[in-house]
Amino acid sequence: MIYMVFLMNKLKKLTLSEGLLVESLCWRKMLMDESKIVSSLMNKGLNLNQIEQVLVLYFIKINNIPIESKHLFENDYQSMNQDVLENCFATLKQLSGFCLDDLVMFFELLVPPDTKKETGAVYTPSIIKKYILNECSLTKSSKIIDPSCGCGSFLVTAAEIIHLKYKKAFVDIFKENLFGIDIDRDALRKAKVLLTLLANKYGDNSNFKFNLYCHNSLDNIYIDKLSKENDGFDFVVGNPPYVRSKNMDENTKKMIINWPNTANGNTDLYFPFFEIAFSLVKRGGKIGYISPNSFLQGVNARYLRDYLVKQRMHISIVDFRDQQMFKKVTSYTCITIIDTRRQDDFLDYCRSFDSLDPKNINFTSYKLSNFPNGKVWRIINSEYDEIIFKLENSDNPLSNWTIRNGLATLKNNLFFFVPEAENEKYFFRTYRDKQYKIEKSICIPMVKPNVIKTEDELKNNREVAIFPYERKNGKPQIIEENVLSQLFPETYKLLLDAKPELLKRDKGHGVYPTWYAYGRTQGMNNFGKKLLIPYISGGPVAVLSLNPDLLFYCGYALISDDLEDLCLLRVFLKSDAFWFFIYHTSKPYSKGYMALAKNYIVRFSIPELSQSEKEFLLHEKNKEKLNEWIWNRYGIFNIPK
Repeated sequence: MIYMVFLMNKLKKLTLSEGLLVESLCWRKMLMDESKIVSSLMNKGLNLNQIEQVLVLYFIKINNIPIESKHLFENDYQSMNQDVLENCFATLKQLSGFCLDDLVMFFELLVPPDTKKETGAVYTPSIIKKYILNECSLTKSSKIIDPSCGCGSFLVTAAEIIHLKYKKAFVDIFKENLFGIDIDRDALRKAKVLLTLLANKYGDNSNFKFNLYCHNSLDNIYIDKLSKENDGFDFVVGNPPYVRSKNMDENTKKMIINWPNTANGNTDLYFPFFEIAFSLVKRGGKIGYISPNSFLQGVNARYLRDYLVKQRMHISIVDFRDQQMFKKVTSYTCITIIDTRRQDDFLDYCRSFDSLDPKNINFTSYKLSNFPNGKVWRIINSEYDEIIFKLENSDNPLSNWTIRNGLATLKNNLFFFVPEAENEKYFFRTYRDKQYKIEKSICIPMVKPNVIKTEDELKNNREVAIFPYERKNGKPQIIEENVLSQLFPETYKLLLDAKPELLKRDKGHGVYPTWYAYGRTQGMNNFGKKLLIPYISGGPVAVLSLNPDLLFYCGYALISDDLEDLCLLRVFLKSDAFWFFIYHTSKPYSKGYMALAKNYIVRFSIPELSQSEKEFLLHEKNKEKLNEWIWNRYGIFNIPK
């Protein structure tokens, strides 16, 4: 039976006890998590296509949409058992409403994980779509394109805005205003369903045609052709795919080189979509994206930043910093609006923590020419710029210190371990459910700064490392295999058992001095007194190690033979001033955690200190007094909250 006929029969038999429900913002809290809803429906024996059918039926029912035509969907749904359908509807009633945005959210949730990982598809909250499209100032004749449209989320919102503002028929909007490209054919099918449902909601049951193209937007020839055929587009909007370089398939890696201005080196997939947007937008149009904010400061985004600066077109950015705008996606985002009408040298920047109400968004302007050659965009806001300047421009930047990265073996669980027991000669451990003895003389003390927060925790640390190296002329050199097997036969047994695993490092293409060498040479000579710093932290951490033989991994260290120097440095690195600097200049992670990578901390500076100042800092135990003194030492007396 054709889906529409089946639909009408079902709707006539079912009743809904709930009243009219108000459309809600997509990030509002549902009474039951949407992923649990899907799991519940799957537990009823439904496959993904049947779940989609139930969701569409429920949306039509709860929104009282009259549908009379049977040709609205190119993909006919199969009928299902009446009792099963009613049971599914009862599950969906646990939601506090069901607007079209909710249906979009569910459609995105139904994308298989492998497809989602490959395409980088992420659901866009309604308030973000509306903000971007409002910034575009859509007209009755505007041509809008989303080059990675997925299920058509932006296009649905744009169509509704145009219809409500200009009373334009959906059949004409779909034909004249909306364009979308996506590599996923099934996503485009869902986009057609959603656009059709939108029109049905307003009583339009026409036979629609859509400008939705199944193609790869990385194909530069196709993009140029499409742009020329349409004389360019007034607005390029969207949510570019979130795929890290390491997760790209080989075809994507080959095609991404079509966009050399932005996709150079270890690039993320969303980078070239900015260049794609410039190929699509007409002069006088706008680009509006919600994307990761990593391009503002990331080293791998320097070509993208340089490209954007060279365009000399006005950019405005609303940065959400460490707020996660997407459910179940660990990504930190910003909205970027590029106005090609305004050819100037300015970037307007605002950090948004509360709302996207234009009345509450206060931009700080920066000159793009201050960021040449891909320089990091150090943009904060006018309130804090002067404070950051003072913290960066005292006497001695951290770049004057020796800052080292930790060890990288590419097989840490083999080389690093906490002994289960020990005697005078051996450590005892288990690896792959097998017991081994490890000669103590081939081991060195080891620590992971990411999990050590205090000196007391460091004292209790028992981790050690198999270190198949010997120091010659102050440099570590690999122990030859015949020597290793003779001097450390028990350790050699373990390494031999693990040889197949070691050979798989770097996907089997690694070039090492020998098969049991560490995967990288970094960090092998980090001997001496040091301050240990984690990769990321939720607050200031600097742990002093006086053991010169201690090495580390998953972190950084500032190394010096001058103990007083390290102790003074520790006071500054544990201060509120340092954390303020990091919080406002570094890369955010979830739950208030920030990156403490070398490239983020090196610009923090330490003032030149007198002997009496050193004595105070080394002996004062009151944290409040220390913090106030440090702020004042930088010339900052109105201490920021």
